[in-house]
Amino acid sequence: MPSETSNIAKARAGFDITRGVISADGSKKAAIERAALSLFAQNGIDSVSTKMIAASAGVSEGLIYRHFKNKDHLARSLMQAVHGRLYEIIEAAAIYDNITAQIRRITTAYCELADEDWMLFRYHILYLHRFPNISQDSGRDPLSLTSALLKKAMARGDIPTENAHILAPMALGIVLQTAQAKVLGYIGSPMSDHIDLFVRRIHAVLDI
Repeated sequence: MPSETSNIAKARAGFDITRGVISADGSKKAAIERAALSLFAQNGIDSVSTKMIAASAGVSEGLIYRHFKNKDHLARSLMQAVHGRLYEIIEAAAIYDNITAQIRRITTAYCELADEDWMLFRYHILYLHRFPNISQDSGRDPLSLTSALLKKAMARGDIPTENAHILAPMALGIVLQTAQAKVLGYIGSPMSDHIDLFVRRIHAVLDI
């Protein structure tokens, strides 16, 4: 098995330790968040200790507990952050009054977020299943919000009337399942390279 030291070295390579997820860039809390993201992604949440996170972030272990109750609280806080960003992407699309514009806006923003901060997006893809109540806890549910957009689109006559709760995960899955394939190494190109393809396939799912 790789040593704790080698895991920390890998985690610190190739990313900006000063970039915050919840907190301000350049803060010690930002370093904790970014170090945790990298270590969680490389080793799995259960295999990472607060001691490893502290060493990677270059802070004392005690400082972690000043900001977070424990490692699980840190992991959940990171998931809530990215989940909230995805919710905001869908919420912003509601300003458009037709489903095709909404699809383009959501797809583009999702892909740009993934490409701009792949470490954070990758964490969401890998560990969302670990937090089944994350939407209820935060009150921000991207899936329910997507269903609501689809119901309004049906009421306007933009798309045929179907079960919005079934269509929402199908439509979002076009992008998210592709992101999962990228996590697994099947796709090497940026997500944004495939926006037009994603949009066409989502149109097909929704029968536009």
